[in-house]
Amino acid sequence: MNEKYSSPYEILYRGANFDEKEIPQRVQSFSMSLIHPDYGAWLHFYEEEKKCKAYTEGLSPFIGHIKNFPGSITLDRSIGWCDPLDVQKDADNLNKYSRELFEVNGISYIINVRFGDKNSYPFCFRNVPQNSILFIGNHGTQRYADYKAVQFAGTDELIKRKRPQILLVYGCVDKRILEKCKNMGLSLVRYPSQCELAHSKNRGFRGVSP
Repeated sequence: MNEKYSSPYEILYRGANFDEKEIPQRVQSFSMSLIHPDYGAWLHFYEEEKKCKAYTEGLSPFIGHIKNFPGSITLDRSIGWCDPLDVQKDADNLNKYSRELFEVNGISYIINVRFGDKNSYPFCFRNVPQNSILFIGNHGTQRYADYKAVQFAGTDELIKRKRPQILLVYGCVDKRILEKCKNMGLSLVRYPSQCELAHSKNRGFRGVSP
């Protein structure tokens, strides 16, 4: 198996009635699945924007490939807060369209919630179910203060509005979000990025940022 090319989960906080069977055991990037597929992993699209854009605009031919895996996270086109609102809304619509595409083709999926700054909240959180299992992508958002501030604010708003039963995170987790999930009794699970695993000798590394 190609498990070394996928990311295992790490439980940061167990809320009430948390069941490990409800979450992916591992996740693998879509592009990596085309080269070294781990058929026990769920697919994700937390990749470079140019790759995600290519898959977003031509995903249908890959449906047969995706069906070989247990499931997929929905698409992750960036919502750039510096972009015009119409551009942000188009990206959001494409992300949400993948739910319809997966559903009609019988593919199990978990909703990825991608947001920008507060101007994106009215449409980014639209049609996101309450008390469900949700995914967010933090990879690349924790290094710079402005990116981290926008990501924290959006995640905080997501938790307030949707109160996810389990919040799944790809990449490092902001310590403030961990504390918020603990205080609210919400389960929090993260999946280290492939970049983290490549640079860490210890796969048990706790990816919580201050």
